[in-house]
Amino acid sequence: QYCFKENENVTVGKACFLISNVTTGPEALQRIISTLANKNDEIQNFIDTLNHTLKGVQENSSNILSELDEEFDSLYSILDEVKESMINCIKQEQARKSQELQSQISQCNNALENSEELLEFATRSLDIKEPEEFSKYVCVYHRVTMASAFRLSLKPKVSDNMTHLMVDFSQERQMLQTLKFLPVPKAPEIDPVECLVADNSVTVAWRMLEEDNKIDHFILEHRKTNFDGLPRVKDERCWEIIDNIKGTEYTLSGLKFDSKYMNFRVRACNKAVAGEYSDPVTLETKALNFNLDNSSSHLNLKVEDTCVEWDPTGGKGQETMPLNLPYGQMLFLIHFEAVPSDIFLFIYMTFTFYLLL
Repeated sequence: QYCFKENENVTVGKACFLISNVTTGPEALQRIISTLANKNDEIQNFIDTLNHTLKGVQENSSNILSELDEEFDSLYSILDEVKESMINCIKQEQARKSQELQSQISQCNNALENSEELLEFATRSLDIKEPEEFSKYVCVYHRVTMASAFRLSLKPKVSDNMTHLMVDFSQERQMLQTLKFLPVPKAPEIDPVECLVADNSVTVAWRMLEEDNKIDHFILEHRKTNFDGLPRVKDERCWEIIDNIKGTEYTLSGLKFDSKYMNFRVRACNKAVAGEYSDPVTLETKALNFNLDNSSSHLNLKVEDTCVEWDPTGGKGQETMPLNLPYGQMLFLIHFEAVPSDIFLFIYMTFTFYLLL
């Protein structure tokens, strides 16, 4: 132990020398080497994660841009269809009014032509001086009276007003100007304290940091791993997805704990889109593993690695010495690596089977 004196000038070299004298040694060196190696492994895993995230950003951005183009193309297509429909309406109205006016013009021209003939004929009849000769033109009066010009309506059937086909897209324009990205739910937070690993089941619990009444459901993803800490990108299994979870807790039952750990992450979804993933959580899943020894079992037992079945015909046809005991005692030593739980906690158990012969 070295104590610095008051007002002693301590250089960096002296401090390093003193520290090295205190900490150096094979065990300390081995610890720091192991710590540094683990840190390097964490950094490399973090680099792999960053590269994977960067690749995902590029791919997802490209996909989002394609979807955005499709959405706007769909809007353009709808606008083109609406525009074409409105243009057809205007042209049809133009054709209808034009036809009505052309019909009236034609009727008026025919009436004028007939009236001019009648006027000419009537004017000539006025020049007749002889009564007998004039009486022959009595029908002129009737023809003039019944002239088509008197039956014509001199009011246009249609007007030139087309204001009923005008448009005002100011409201729609404002709606288009308010277009924005979909609201995305915040990332949930998995609570490791509330999570439980027991009896080949895992219960995962999470919560929302901010209240969001628009959340419709959650998506839970999990995968097995043999590495503690943050999930690794390389040499890992694919995420398994459990969709449409309505609550903030989910239990996976009937699992086979054939790995040391399991990674979990969860995301919230509204009616339109899924939000960000929560920070991943790694839970330890110690397996309940055992094997049965077939070589030391009774002949009437069909023994596999993890189960035993009674086979009454299994011992027939085999040369064995009968046991002169009221009970045949067969011992199986079963090794357990148990998951600590409220139900059981044990390391070794011996099962004794008493078989009546």
